[in-house]
Amino acid sequence: MIASKIMFEQPQTCTIDEPVGVVFRRMRSLSLRMLPVVDADGVVQGVLSTFSVLGHIVPDYIVSGDLNAIPYAPDIGLLHKHHITVSAQTVAEIMETECLTVGPQESLLSVAAALIAFGKHEYALVVEKGGRLLGIISAGDILDELSNMGDQWRQSDA
Repeated sequence: MIASKIMFEQPQTCTIDEPVGVVFRRMRSLSLRMLPVVDADGVVQGVLSTFSVLGHIVPDYIVSGDLNAIPYAPDIGLLHKHHITVSAQTVAEIMETECLTVGPQESLLSVAAALIAFGKHEYALVVEKGGRLLGIISAGDILDELSNMGDQWRQSDA
């Protein structure tokens, strides 16, 4: 089994010049946690994920564990202010440029291993040689395919 056989073709995407808030609302309305960022030619530039958006909202000193060293704890109002600021920024300012890409002819095993090794997202972007996006594969897609294979084998044994 190869990547092009199980990938989701024509996934939702965003561009670098879109406001983060607009893209985030679109992601949430479609129940998506990550979108590939592409240029006008469909070439992958990076990804925007809910995790990366949140990472720009929560102050570094909270993430690093220094919260105990300050005399006050920020409240949700501070996070809301950061959210407003981040929402107004462009995708280019927030996106992750390092993303997992695989070729359409890569094996299912190779894609699964790459997802585990990459470790940042549960998605691999399937791209052609020039980097143009062809589709997307999630860890769940691979697990579904393995489950379906098991069902087929059980039926053939009956």
